[in-house]
Amino acid sequence: MTPNLAINDLPALARAGWTLGERLCTACGGFHRVWGTLRSAGVVGGVEADEAVLLPLLRDLTPDGTRAFIGGSADPGILEILLRAAQGRMLDVTVTDLCPTPLAVIDALVPQPGLTLTTAVLDITDLDVNSGYDLILSHSLLPFLTPPDRHEALVRMRRALAPGGHLVIAARTAAPLSSEEAADHDAAWLSRAWARISASGCDLPGPREAFEPLLGAFAAERPKRLWDLSTPGAIAAMLQAAGLDIVSCQESRATTTLNLAGKVKAKQSYMFVTRDSTLA
Repeated sequence: MTPNLAINDLPALARAGWTLGERLCTACGGFHRVWGTLRSAGVVGGVEADEAVLLPLLRDLTPDGTRAFIGGSADPGILEILLRAAQGRMLDVTVTDLCPTPLAVIDALVPQPGLTLTTAVLDITDLDVNSGYDLILSHSLLPFLTPPDRHEALVRMRRALAPGGHLVIAARTAAPLSSEEAADHDAAWLSRAWARISASGCDLPGPREAFEPLLGAFAAERPKRLWDLSTPGAIAAMLQAAGLDIVSCQESRATTTLNLAGKVKAKQSYMFVTRDSTLA
């Protein structure tokens, strides 16, 4: 694809993800084909949901010449907020994901001033870099991993930090659903998703008969990403077990609520700034 996508044109990014994903989405089951539309329509909260906390935090962590690594990126959102935080300072950024689709979308962006960009398909548990990055960003990645893989990913990201470097983790507290809540989940979430798509005025990127089953699969996968870490203290303990010191933890936004089996469910987002305890 010719590099002509604007980094903040959400409808165009959604269409590109849908088109590229038909060929490239393999391990994700079509997640990235629908993600862009869901973000554009406000069905899901991308990185912008944490902008009020994340943007000023990143401004202090992006001096000129920062070598940054983004571990897991469903779209260009994390890269976009990183660029705004840098305010024109030079950045050398590597963006990775297990699926080639979001990386192909990022590769199709209009070149950004001051940015040296590399993309790479990577299982984060295979990251093998020592002291390579001044800043590592992980936004909402960890719930996609099993508990042993979370630990392995955190250890590998820690080892990839240069002396004085920081690993920024965005994570949401959540709890597994009860059997009654799980039985209600898919229908409730899909009803809300379609209502928001309709209210947003966003066009579907393809025929509804092609989009609908992928949206259903997206809904069915969501409960699997509700981990057992229901407090920021539990998330902090996970980070510390991987050899990370907590520099700061800031509360961000709560996600929009979903009513399941008569109970209101929501997730609360937190921003953790960490560093390698062995280099402190």
